[in-house]
Amino acid sequence: MSDPAAGSSAVAVPDPMAAFRPAPPHERTPERYLPSPSPDPWYSSPPVVDPATAPGTILDSRPVTIPPHNMRNFGRGWQVLVQSTDSHDRPQQIVSTVIEPATPWTGPGTRPLVSFNVTIDSLGLTCMPSHVLPHEFNLELPPFLQILADRGYGLVVTDFQGPKAAYAAGRANGRAVLDGIRAARAFVPPGDPGPLFADSRVVQVGYSGGGIATGWAAQLQPVYAPELTGVLVGSSVGGVPADYSELFDTLDGTLGSGLFLAAVLGIAREYPELYSLLNDAGDVAAHALRDSCAAANTAAGIFHTPLSMLTDVDPRTDPVVAEVLARNRLGTADPTRGADPREVPTGPVQVWHGDAAAPIGPGPGSSQGPGDPFVPEWTARQLADEWCAAGADVEYTPVPGEHILAAYTAVGPALDWVDDRARGVPFTSGCR
Repeated sequence: MSDPAAGSSAVAVPDPMAAFRPAPPHERTPERYLPSPSPDPWYSSPPVVDPATAPGTILDSRPVTIPPHNMRNFGRGWQVLVQSTDSHDRPQQIVSTVIEPATPWTGPGTRPLVSFNVTIDSLGLTCMPSHVLPHEFNLELPPFLQILADRGYGLVVTDFQGPKAAYAAGRANGRAVLDGIRAARAFVPPGDPGPLFADSRVVQVGYSGGGIATGWAAQLQPVYAPELTGVLVGSSVGGVPADYSELFDTLDGTLGSGLFLAAVLGIAREYPELYSLLNDAGDVAAHALRDSCAAANTAAGIFHTPLSMLTDVDPRTDPVVAEVLARNRLGTADPTRGADPREVPTGPVQVWHGDAAAPIGPGPGSSQGPGDPFVPEWTARQLADEWCAAGADVEYTPVPGEHILAAYTAVGPALDWVDDRARGVPFTSGCR
C-alpha cells in the first residue's frame, strides 16, 4: 500500500523548455536581460562608493598575470577598479588592466601608453578582457596587443562595456576608455616611487566594437576629460559602425545579423525603453543571449534573423529606436539630443576601413579589395568628413578586405600610425 505522504517530498523536475518560453509581462523588467553574475567580485559585489567620486578615480587594485599564450614578454600587470559614468551621467565602476611589458622602451622620452580597446562585441561579463586575458585562450584578438607589447608600449586594456556589458552603447563605452586612461596615468604600482605613465604620451586604437569605444573616446575627450587635451596625441579608429541607422540594409537579416542583434541588445542595457518593444520571441532571445560572447554572436549570423521577428514595430521607423540610435551616432554633434558642440576630437585621428578602393596587390593595376559589406566604407568616409568639417585633424586610410580580414590587413598601417604618434612624429597629413 503506498504512502500518501510520499509525494510531498518529491523533487520537482526542471522544465527543459522553460528557456524557450516567454516570461509573463510583469517579469519583463530590465534586470531580466542583464548578464549573469560574474565570478569577479568587482562585478558581482562592487564596493559602495560616494556617487560624487570623480570619474577616473582608482577604487581598488590587484596584481594580474597574463599567460604566454595571450602575451609573451609580459612583464608586470595590475587590474584597477575605476569610477566611471554611464550614458546618462550616472556613476558606475569599470575594470582596466594595466600592463608594463618586459620589452624596454627604446624610443624618445618616457614609455608611451597605448589604450588598446578590444573588439569585445559581447553581452556576458566573462567575455570581458579583464577575465579573458588572464584566464582563457583568447581567439578573438588580431595581433595588435602582442605587437604593441613587443614594441615596448605601456598598455591599458579597459572593460569599456561596463558592468552591464553594454555593447555598442557609444557614450558609456567612450567614457569608460577615458577613465581607464585616467586611472592608468595615475596608478602607482606597490613599491614604486610614483606613477608609471604620468608623463607618457597616450595613443588609443580599436577595431569594430573597439572602434566604437575609440571613436567615442576621441569625440567625448574635450568635454568629458579636458585634461587629456595634448596628452591623448592620437586615436586610430578601425571598422567603426558610426551610424547604426545606416546598417539595416547590410546587417539586419544578413550574415551579420548576430552581431547586429547583440549590439541592439547591448544598447538596450543603457536605454531600457527599447525592451518595451520586444514581442514574445524578442523576450526569449534577449534573455537567452544575455551572456553570449563575440564568437557566438558572430556565428549566430548564419540564422539571418531579422529584428522584425523580435518586435511588432518597424525598427527602421519607430521613434523610440530612432531616438536611441541618434544619441549613439558618431560624427557631427547634435545639440538637440544632448550632445555638446565641443565634442570634436582634439588630437589627430586615423579612420581605417575595409574599402573597395584599397589595392590588394603591389604596383599599379592591381585588383581592388572587396570592401566591407556589413559596415559600408562610405559610412567611415562620412565620419572622417564630418570630423574634418568640425575642425578635427583626420586621415582616412583604406585597407584591403571585408570586415573580418580588414582587422588583419590594417595591422601594419594602423600600428605604424600609432607608433608615429607615440614617438612624437608630427602629423602632417589629414583633412584636405
